[in-house]
Amino acid sequence: MLTGPAARQIRSLAVAGWCAMALGLGGGAAWAQGADGPVGLRQADTAAPGSPDRAVPEGQGGDAPIIAAPSDPGRWAPPPSTAYVPSEMGGFNSFAAGETAPLPMDRFNPGDLPVVVELFTSQGCSSCPPADAMLAGLSDEPDVLPLSFHVDYWDYLGWADSFARPEFTARQEAYAHAAGERAVYTPQIIVDGQDTAVAVGPAQLMGLIDASRVAPAMVSVQRETTPRGEAIEVMPLSDLGGEVEIVMIRYAPERQVHMTAGENRGKVVTYTNVVLSLELLAEWDGAAPLRMTVSPDGSASDSFPTDTRHALLVQQEHGGDGLPGPILAAIRLD
Repeated sequence: MLTGPAARQIRSLAVAGWCAMALGLGGGAAWAQGADGPVGLRQADTAAPGSPDRAVPEGQGGDAPIIAAPSDPGRWAPPPSTAYVPSEMGGFNSFAAGETAPLPMDRFNPGDLPVVVELFTSQGCSSCPPADAMLAGLSDEPDVLPLSFHVDYWDYLGWADSFARPEFTARQEAYAHAAGERAVYTPQIIVDGQDTAVAVGPAQLMGLIDASRVAPAMVSVQRETTPRGEAIEVMPLSDLGGEVEIVMIRYAPERQVHMTAGENRGKVVTYTNVVLSLELLAEWDGAAPLRMTVSPDGSASDSFPTDTRHALLVQQEHGGDGLPGPILAAIRLD
């Protein structure tokens, strides 16, 4: 996947009774030891066979919350994905990347590049609607790009998520492996590819966003609208340490879903910036400026709805092992 300097290890702030799911070694009812005693937690075990059943987050003492390996054979899930799989969907509002000569462009100030807030959620998770609502509250923030990634590992509970795709589940699994975590869960929020929190509240989330806002920039971005499309230049400000991926995100601004079955039966939930596809446009070694033109490609079709929006993520690889690391920049295209 992406390369560059080793990313900061993803940090888990708390463990509470939010949905989680086993990835391959079994799933189901497990328990997280919280301040007030055990709290029900369905989780996903991403450890290799033979790993310890319990793990304490690095840097925390023995009293820190723990995640227990799932043991209920009635909650088995499909085997975990092992790689990031870019979407092959094309057609309407598809974009293609290409090289372009240097052009006089408008330079973005660091504050002009939005902080990316990824929410891994599911229509079949009863704990997700509050997080979905919290993400919706960020939609009017000009310097925040909230994205809803719907995962598919809860589909067997009686309601198949209409927005879920296996590559979104694979992306969440890759984040877990990069952090050395044993489980994936919903809802999970990841800020700029670096910081995560279970059961995060609005104050905690804004703290993570504010930390990303003031973090030193690793790249600068310039762009200009041309007849061929958006001419974009990404300039490294320091040694990035290896390859970086340029990923196209297609998303729908808002969708409302009425669930008639499953854990959220009877609820109507509004989802914000629902991701429709991921597409790898380019890989960059970070040694010299990257110049590309991103332009509409293809004619209208049923592949994507007419209100589809697009953004580019410039994202490092975690330590050269093909796992996602920090998001260096996000560029809204429309």
